[in-house]
Amino acid sequence: MTRILFVFLFTITLAMTAPSQTQNQPEVAQACNLPLSQAPVIRGIRLGMKPDEWLKFFPGSAQDEKIKSILDLPAQYPGYGRNIITFTRASNQNEFAYLPREGFSGIDRVTLILFDNQIVSFGVAYVPTDIKGNPYIWDDVSQLIAIFSETFNLPKDSAWDKKSSRQAVLQCPGFKFELGVTAAPAGATAQLSLKSDYEQIISQRVEADKQKGRAAFKP
Repeated sequence: MTRILFVFLFTITLAMTAPSQTQNQPEVAQACNLPLSQAPVIRGIRLGMKPDEWLKFFPGSAQDEKIKSILDLPAQYPGYGRNIITFTRASNQNEFAYLPREGFSGIDRVTLILFDNQIVSFGVAYVPTDIKGNPYIWDDVSQLIAIFSETFNLPKDSAWDKKSSRQAVLQCPGFKFELGVTAAPAGATAQLSLKSDYEQIISQRVEADKQKGRAAFKP
């Protein structure tokens, strides 16, 4: 009788504590299942764009001989089809001053990473001050996540992998999205990358080049 009573009381205790344990469990991280078609489009720039699509966002760039030469490069050494073009308001040796104020207000630079002239990744660096010159003070990357998630219908904070208080990554089936907070004056950065096999294609091109070189070598 004592044994039966003990089992009964133990079962009742479990039934009473189970809901409490469930409530105290940490929230399961929300996964991102967004395809490439739902990747953010920032100021008109999106992944997969070809030159005739993205050049028009930077007036004058289509006539720039240096940009033309980059786009005409063959898919061989050293980039094997991979090139980088950065647009800013003021140019230096490695940048192009074709970033218009209209449509790109609050942005300091846009960097395009191209593979066979298509955008496979692009980064946006935002100016660290607002239009009045007041500094934006980002205390934590979570503040950026909240804004970008609402603007582009992305998963909320729990789906992001926070590398630190200044960097977070969202991994989705069709793309990767990285947000960052820079040091004082505190600016913000965003980087979108296509999930594709272009890196593997580059490796294949490099290896093919090596094989040709070895075949042509004469001791």
